[in-house]
This record gives sequence, C-alpha cells and structure tokens, in this order.
Amino acid sequence: MVMGMGVPPATDTASGSPGPVDFFVSYTAVDEAWAQWVAWQLEAAGYTTLIQAWDFGAGAHFVTEMHQAAQHAARTVAVLSTAYLSSAYAAAEWQAAWERDPSGQDRKLLVFRIEDCSRPGLLGQVVGVDLFDVDPDAAAARLVAAARGQRGKPPAEPSFPGGPARRAGLVTEPVFPGRLRVADADPYRLGVHRAIQLSDLGDNTPPVYVERDIDRARNGVRAQLRTAAGRGGFVLLVGGSSVGKTRCAVEAVKAELADWRLIHPASATQITALATAPPAQSVLWLDELQKYFDGEHGLTAGVLRALLDAASPVVIVGTLWPEYFRHFTAHPKFDELDSSRWERDVLRLAAVVDVDDQFSTAEQERASHAATQDRRIQAGLDNSAGYGLTQTLAAAPELLRRWTSAHTDRPYAWAVLTAAVDAARLGARAALTAGLLRDAAPDYCTPRQQATAPANWFENALIYATEELHGAAAALAPTSNGMGMGMIAGYTVADYLLQEATRTRRGERPPASLWAALRDHPTHPDDLTRLTETALNYRVYTLAVPLLRQQADAGDGFAAGCLAALLAEAGDQQGAIDLLRPRADAGDWNAAIRLADLLAESGDWDELRRRADADDVLAASRLAKLLAEAGDQQGAIDLLRPRADADGWDAASWLADLLAEPRDRDELRQRADADYGFAASWLAEEGDHDELRQRANAGDWEAAIRLPELLVETKDRQGAINVLRPRADAGDWEAAARLADLLAEEGDQDKLRQRADAGDVLAASRLADLLAEEGDQDKLRQRADAGDRFAASGLADMLAKSGDKRLRRYGFALDGRIADGPTW
Repeated sequence: MVMGMGVPPATDTASGSPGPVDFFVSYTAVDEAWAQWVAWQLEAAGYTTLIQAWDFGAGAHFVTEMHQAAQHAARTVAVLSTAYLSSAYAAAEWQAAWERDPSGQDRKLLVFRIEDCSRPGLLGQVVGVDLFDVDPDAAAARLVAAARGQRGKPPAEPSFPGGPARRAGLVTEPVFPGRLRVADADPYRLGVHRAIQLSDLGDNTPPVYVERDIDRARNGVRAQLRTAAGRGGFVLLVGGSSVGKTRCAVEAVKAELADWRLIHPASATQITALATAPPAQSVLWLDELQKYFDGEHGLTAGVLRALLDAASPVVIVGTLWPEYFRHFTAHPKFDELDSSRWERDVLRLAAVVDVDDQFSTAEQERASHAATQDRRIQAGLDNSAGYGLTQTLAAAPELLRRWTSAHTDRPYAWAVLTAAVDAARLGARAALTAGLLRDAAPDYCTPRQQATAPANWFENALIYATEELHGAAAALAPTSNGMGMGMIAGYTVADYLLQEATRTRRGERPPASLWAALRDHPTHPDDLTRLTETALNYRVYTLAVPLLRQQADAGDGFAAGCLAALLAEAGDQQGAIDLLRPRADAGDWNAAIRLADLLAESGDWDELRRRADADDVLAASRLAKLLAEAGDQQGAIDLLRPRADADGWDAASWLADLLAEPRDRDELRQRADADYGFAASWLAEEGDHDELRQRANAGDWEAAIRLPELLVETKDRQGAINVLRPRADAGDWEAAARLADLLAEEGDQDKLRQRADAGDVLAASRLADLLAEEGDQDKLRQRADAGDRFAASGLADMLAKSGDKRLRRYGFALDGRIADGPTW
C-alpha cells in the first residue's frame, strides 16, 4: 500500500497554510492507473483531490502522513479491488472515513469497485459504484454522479455490456524505433552476451542454445509467456551476470510469440508514451530492468498496469540481477526514506522466474549433445571448471582472471579496473570518463608504485583493461556519446566484474582518491541520487554535502531536508533554518515540518509564534508542544483549538493527545464482536492462540502481528521467531521489524548479520544497536567502512557518549579518519 507517504495537503497560495481538499483517493500500488483515472475525472468535474501518484512527497513520517491524508480531505474515495481488501493500510484509511460518518448521511466514504470483488463486513453496508466492464464515458458519469450525490444514470446511452476498453481511431499509436517481429530480432541487440570465438569460427550467430530446465517447467518461463499472451503479463527472469537469462528469454519469446511485434524502448519515457496506446500483440523487451528505474521519474507500476490492462494483450519481458531484486524489494526501516518503493511496486506485478548459475544434470546432458553441433559449446565445457557453461561462453572466467591477476602483474591496470568497479558499485552507473578513472586510481597503488609510475601508466592501463577477450567481452568497454567516429565518451564495467565486485568488495572502504574523483568529475544526473545515498551511508560528508546542495538548488525538497539535517547535526542550526525557511514559505510541506522541528529544538519561540500567527499550523503545533512541556497545558490547548476547528490535522492530532481519555474495554469487545478489524486485539487479550493463528494464516494482517506478541508474552520467543521469519522473507515489513527486534533481544548477532548482509535494513539497524550496546567499536567500524549507515550512526552515538562528537557532526574524511571539522 502506498497511500500516506509524505502527503502535502493543498495549500492556500497566499498564506502557505493547509487548505481543504474534497477527496482523498485511497488505493493500492497495483491499482495506481485506476486511481489516477478516478482523480482525473473528479478534478475535471471541479473537485480537488489528494492522490499519492501526484501529490505525495518522499521522506515524511508514514503514520503521521497517512493520518493527515485520511483526516484532511472532506471525503475519502476507496478504489476497491481484491488487492485493496488485503491491504492493512487501505483498511485503516477507509475505516477512518467510515468512523467519521458511520450512518453514511454525509457520504464521507465513497466506494468504487474496479473489478468483480467482494465487499466484506462494513464495506458491504456502503452502497458502491462499479466502474469496470463499461464504456469509459459511462464509468466517468457514474463516478461524478456519485460524487455529486446524483442518480447514476449516464448522460449517453450505455454501451453493450462488456464494452470495449478502447475504440478504434480515437488514439494514434506512438511509433518506437526498432519495432519488428520477434522472430526477426537479433539476440545480440537484445542483450545476449557474445560468446568466445574460435579461430575458424565467426561470431555472427550465438552458439547452439542449450535448453534450460525452466524452459519447460510447469511455472517456467515459457508457461508464464503462454499465460501472459492470453491476458497480458510481466515475466521477469532473475539471475546473475552471464548465467544465460537473456538468451533464455530470447529463445522463449521466439518459441512462443514469434509473430508478435517486438518493442525495445530506450527509456522509461518511451514506455510511458507507449502506455497511452499499447499496440496489439506486442512484446516489450526490458533487458537489464534496473536501467529503466529512477524512482517516481522512471518506470512505475501505474504505467505497467496501463500496458497490462490493454484491450489487446501486451507481454512484458525483463531481466534483473538478484542483487538488484533484493535491494529493490527490501523494506526500509519505519522512519527511513523508502527509496525503492516505486521499484518495489513494479516488481510486485512480475511473474518471477529464477535462473540458476549452474547447470543441472539434465542441462549438462543437453549441453554435451549440443557440443556435437557447435565446437564453442565443447570449448565452454572443457574450460568451465568452477564456472557455469554460460559464464565460460561469455568469457567470464577470463574477465575475472584479467582483473585479479593484474594486482601483481599490472598494478596500474588493476588500480584503474578496481577504481572503475568500485565507482560502479557505489552508484556511478553511467560511462566513467578517462579523467575520473585517472584521478581515482592513485590510492589503489602502493606509495612505491605511485612514485615509480611511468609517464604512460594510465594509457597502458586502459589498453589492458579494454582488450577484448576471445572476441566476447572486455573488462572496460569504451562507449561513445554520438559526437563522432572514434570519439570515446567513457568506459563501462563488464557486468560480470561488477557483480563479483559487489560481492567480494562489499567490506572494502573506497580510498580517498576515488571519493575525490567522484566529487570533482561531474557524473550523469541519474547517478546523483545513488552517489548521494552512498556518501551518506559512509558518512563522507565532503561528497554528500556538495551533491545534496546541488540537488537542493535544483528544487529537490528531500535533498534540502537531508542537507538541513546534516547542517543541524554539525551544529549549524541557523544554516539549516535559513535553508528551509524559503522552501517552507513557498509551500514545501516537508520543509515546513523540518523547519518547525528545528525551531522547536532550538527553542526559538518567537519565530514559532510569528509563523503560527501567519497560519502555519505546523509551527503552532510545535509551539503548543513547548508550552505543554513547560507546564502551560491550557495555553497549548487555547493555541490549538481554533486551528483544529479550522480542520488543521496536525493541530487536531496534538489537541486530541492533550484531551485523550483511557481506552474503553467495552468498546473493544463490541468492535471485536462486529468484526470491525479489532478481533485480533480482542483475541490477543483473551490469549486465544489457535484462532489468532487461523486468522493470520487466512491473511488477517492484525492477527499476524498480534500472534507473535502473544507468543512472546507466554515466553515462547522461538515460536514467535518461527512465525515471523517466513512473513519477513516474503516482504512483510511489520514482521521483519518485529523479527529484528526479537533477534536483537536474544543477542543473536549471527542471524542479524546474515539478514543484514542479505539486504534487510531493519536487521542492519538492530545489529548496529546491539553492537553499540555491547560497546563493540571494532565491529561497528568494520561495518561502517563497508557502507552500513546504521553502524556508522551507532559508532557516532557511542563516541558522542564518551565526549567525542566529531563523527556525529562531521563524518569521515576522505581517507577514512574521523574529520576534525567541516570538510565541505
């Protein structure tokens, strides 16, 4: 569920204060295309809306912003589907609207079904409107009529039941380069690695294909393609570099969809344009799927839904490394930026097929038979000790040996190659310029090697690094920028080397020369966010601050907030306030939140009061908190009451806290009896393990949370861990958070480390807490040197308690020492 992330309410342009909104559109990520259509129709009819896809910023507190979204709008629209019904956050949103109007007299909750799904419990008592299986005009008429409280009769005669999703001639299909029949596609142009060359054989055609087990498996790639061909679908092959996933996908689409049209888009923008009018019977080819990701500016679930829901089936085929898949699907810590939520929503739509890096016995037998027809296969089998056949055919062993053996034989070439793979794994995915590589390499050499380097050390290193191996691949591949023949714009690292470096060098702290080169040589704009996050993880503020300032100056509100936090931590609170003030005055909701917090922390009552008097409800709320903490509870209430009455959600929230009364056990029982979402709480109160487990297994989110809590209360901690682990592995954030807590309480560093190294940020956070509690500076520093931001923060906090606040305030210098002052 994506609702509630960083909600900026509509603002009054004169004052910058929150203004009323007619509708809050509540939906799940997989239904984003429907939600946008609903919001568009409502706004076209003169209403105002709050919708995550258009309005929500990044970096805000999840629960606070979800509360704001549900409370700030006059009414809530529930975009109802099967997926929506299984979302706990969606339930919280529609239930908040229902509580404000349980009789339905004020129509606070409008329910629009977008597919034939049930309406259980209280939702069944709310009269809903169906928007599916009708003409778009009729659906729009129903929607607006419901919003206005009118009859549902459409303005035009309804279309025949089961009306078409598109009408011929109303749209012009966008033209994309490279459109051709699947059967005619060149595998090399689709991303298949060139194979090793033998002296008497050319490389115009790939080797004979060795069929993989997943080709014919029941839920394998070809079965998934056949299903997708009938109703549209997204098939994603996940496997390491050079394991044959792209070749497997090519052969599968040629076998199953040979006469379909192939579209190989160059960017996410082209995919978005395609979604407005998807062509009939087309395969959308997205090899190296991560290249199309860029947060909300890249490929989104809404665009993919539009393609998958086209009148004529569209089949989307993608490939992705396991490292990227784990990174994008990992859930963040509760109060951390969810930087991968857009990518995670896309991946949820995929039918995932895993591609093994080693051949099974049956695959080996098929390879031996293929070797009688193609001597390249035989050469691969003869030299594949320690590697898979596909990696050997793509010259992966030679690539790895060329890199590792250079450490002693070609130290300057090793330095350039290692600087390149480190830069790429830190986030520099665009071509690396020669200047960047030259400046990054020195600290990968010993002082003696630096002193005795010949004048042409770099040129010779590039020659070594760019030499093609067996005609198949090079460690560094030169790339052009279209400026002319023979003009090299930069160099890209071979996929296999990057994958190996990501695994084997994850614990290595990059040297100063690389950090300085990344700072001093402008990189592609798409890399800025990744490099900034990396620099923050390593606490290398001399790189992070300039990158944050560059993005903040370009209008990035989240970057401005991060920069303000760094400045405040370094003791420059006034600098942080000066940075945020103009952005808050311009209506940046996140900046206003951070500014109010900073003013409260610095005890600047005067500016808080001035901003409160200018209708800044956030400033008023923070001032009220200060008043309450100072003992002036009535003054806080008097300050908040008129703002809460004016529909100020933040003021209302604080006022509710000040006026709160104890929970009513009788009401809890009544709600449980009514199956109003509180049954799990009641069962937990009663200690009913069995029914809680049944509800959890049936998908009851609240029961799944309460059952482990109850097991812990009854001293069955291992039972709680066993319940939580599979849910955490399946991507349940709440389960992952509680599992990390339990492992930390057990002191199980090994299990936490395993989960942290596999990409579980919650486990990484709790491991850092545990190491800090035990005073283990060495392990914290080791993990901090590997880029673990939680370990770096834990180390900074530990040192601060002993009186050394340098790391917390200034981060690390380029050479890895703790900085003595600002380095930016």
